[in-house]
Amino acid sequence: MNFSISKTVCPPQTVAIIGGGFSGAMIATHLLSAGIPVSIKLIEKRPEVGRGIAYSTSVDAHLLNVPVGKMSAFPDQPEHFLHWLRKTQPRGIVVDADAFVPRQVYGDYIQATLREAIIHAAPYTRFERITEEAVGIEPTANGALIHLSTGESLQANKVVLATGNVAASLPAPLKHLSNRERYVREAWSWDAVTQLNPDAAVLLVGTGLTMADMVISLHQQGHRGPIYAVSRHGLLPQRHLPSVSRSACVDLDNTPITMRGLLQRVRQEIQAAARDGQDWRSVIDGLRPITQSLWQKLPLTEQQRFLRHVKSYWEVHRHRIAPKVANVLDQLIQSGQLIHYAGRIQSCQASEDTNHSVDITLRLRGTNRNITLTVERIINCTGAACDYRRLQHPLIASLQEQRLIRPSALAIGIETDAVGAVIDADGNASNYLYTIGTTRKASLWETTAVPELRLQAQNLAEQILQALAQPVTSFDAATSQFNQSLRLPQPAEWTFRQLFDRESCTYTYLIADSHSAILVDPVLEQMERDLQVLRELGLSLYACLETHIHADHITGAHQLRTLTGCQVIVPNDATVKGADRLIQDGEILQLGAIKILAIATPGHTDSHMAYLINGTHLLTGDALFIRGCGRTDFQGGDAALLFDAVTQKLFTLPDSTLVYPGHDYQGRTCSTIGEEKRWNPRFAGRNRLQFIQLMSNLNLPLPKKMKIAVPANERCGEVLQPSPIDTDSLTPDISAFFGMYI
Repeated sequence: MNFSISKTVCPPQTVAIIGGGFSGAMIATHLLSAGIPVSIKLIEKRPEVGRGIAYSTSVDAHLLNVPVGKMSAFPDQPEHFLHWLRKTQPRGIVVDADAFVPRQVYGDYIQATLREAIIHAAPYTRFERITEEAVGIEPTANGALIHLSTGESLQANKVVLATGNVAASLPAPLKHLSNRERYVREAWSWDAVTQLNPDAAVLLVGTGLTMADMVISLHQQGHRGPIYAVSRHGLLPQRHLPSVSRSACVDLDNTPITMRGLLQRVRQEIQAAARDGQDWRSVIDGLRPITQSLWQKLPLTEQQRFLRHVKSYWEVHRHRIAPKVANVLDQLIQSGQLIHYAGRIQSCQASEDTNHSVDITLRLRGTNRNITLTVERIINCTGAACDYRRLQHPLIASLQEQRLIRPSALAIGIETDAVGAVIDADGNASNYLYTIGTTRKASLWETTAVPELRLQAQNLAEQILQALAQPVTSFDAATSQFNQSLRLPQPAEWTFRQLFDRESCTYTYLIADSHSAILVDPVLEQMERDLQVLRELGLSLYACLETHIHADHITGAHQLRTLTGCQVIVPNDATVKGADRLIQDGEILQLGAIKILAIATPGHTDSHMAYLINGTHLLTGDALFIRGCGRTDFQGGDAALLFDAVTQKLFTLPDSTLVYPGHDYQGRTCSTIGEEKRWNPRFAGRNRLQFIQLMSNLNLPLPKKMKIAVPANERCGEVLQPSPIDTDSLTPDISAFFGMYI
């Protein structure tokens, strides 16, 4: 009998991914989906992975800058995002391929994609989320040692820098403003537009996509004061319009290698498009597939010329905004509330007329004219910093000090080889350190949008797996024997029993191979029954596995451990003393041929796990009942977390997945994910806000056994003193506790 957490005969090599935005999440997804033994450590200091800066916004009016039909996370599945939206309908959204959805929804999609990869990964593939900041990388004989801000370190065979975008520094005049922290905010910071007088004047430094976000945020919160925006050229992002891409207007084999020649060719094609009833968008979009190749054909001097003279114009035409966003900008410009300038900030100082304002002097482009603006808030909207020679980032600074990276001659990104391996200061490509995204701007130019990043993520994952050189098919005899043991057991090879406690309407589950068993959520009063079942089946009890800290009954785990010597396993974040083992989200318990995947499903309580057995049987605890769910108003419960856990984790499992709940009081024993998605009144047809409102208004009494059950369960079911309360008075008001019906 074998019991382990993600245990494999040949320890898999480790890939550390530094950064958990789109790129980091998708590299992890591809590694998880490859079916090759690998240990993945995703290092991200933000509380959520898959969102990064772009998809962390909580403003629903912040829309994707690209329509749904072009935003699949997979280059070979162009409609993957569209199908996900139609299947899950997050927040009730019903879309077509041309729709522009909230960026937050796209973050939900990336998170769901990663979770699905974790759930369906091979048992010998490990995934670990590390919520810390990486501050240094030290080369070793077999890869690198990654140093964290906590002082801890971890070893990895391969390392991916997926650090995403870093906010650009302030223009020099703003850096010297006294009491700068009083007036200046970063657009990517949560407090960019908070605590702001709605009639105050605001200056946005930058007129690109970030500026558009800030204007939308101000508009959403009812800002009435003037909004000024300034950049060197004063160009605003163009809007998307329906268009059909034209074939690229240049032939890579005979393309001009000067900016003048390329621009002339593009202008000619735009004129030809106009004659065909199309506009410039079709031409720009037609260049998209070959933009990186065009960039690489240009000599360094021509690339520099592009950055000096063409870049700003290219950006506003290439990176366009959703029509709804453009409409808001147009409306505010026409009303006079939004005024944008082409120019530079010459100086700034605290206003003499008020303690709450700053006087900003602008030199308008192409003139000797200065104007002065008096504002109460300055927001840095200059976007991402690309000059890695001056980047204020602890990890990048450390890599430069060690000469492990070489900033590009163009002052955008760092030098890499064709697959993303980092080139060091001596010109050598690393055999363990790779990168993706903004860092590759010098070699690819177009490398920050999803269509480019998704292809980079897929290719880089394949490159890393090839470098690790551990395909399953080439394992030695010992590993091949292990692979054979990973096949899913046939029904005759394992035992599954659903046991019921009538008093609390609690289900306990027995899972066993031919010799040993695990009991999930045992009840103290049913201990003799459980022991009898074990004796009759000839099983030894290896572990008691808890879904959460129960409030309606006392777990039998402590007494069963005393009598049998079994282990007690509880969720990682549960405030429990005396457990033998903590299980984390994504970990796999292996009992012989049985694989039990832990899925974090907080919301009913602040720490809760569901368990997926062999990919077919889902023990949902109190997160999901048959046509209901557990309450969320005590023990750190959170309706929003529960809605997300059920809809974004459990409901992404196959519809045929069997659902076995922690409770039922109408005699129902089993459901399926498909049934619950369609018929569960708590979730079907409800969006997140409606669910939260419903759960907030249940007004249920506390469980009658809660005062003795929770303290005991925080000690794995150990009751320190006998309760003086009469047993008859402990019968819980089941319907009140669960609040299962509307």
